[in-house]
Amino acid sequence: MQRLLIDRSTLDLIAADGQEFLNVLNAAGLHQASAMMLGVMEQLQADRANLPDERGEAAHSPQAT
Repeated sequence: MQRLLIDRSTLDLIAADGQEFLNVLNAAGLHQASAMMLGVMEQLQADRANLPDERGEAAHSPQAT
């Protein structure tokens, strides 16, 4: 699947909503769904770390694949 380029503020909003959803899943005892959502949240954090900062550089050095 092709990834869309988004800015840092949009990604922050998505992550905040995702965290709220994760909290709801945990509160409801939906452990399997919670585990999947946690994986999504981890990917959002990785994506945020790879966004260019205001100077156009990535926040962290690129990871070797």
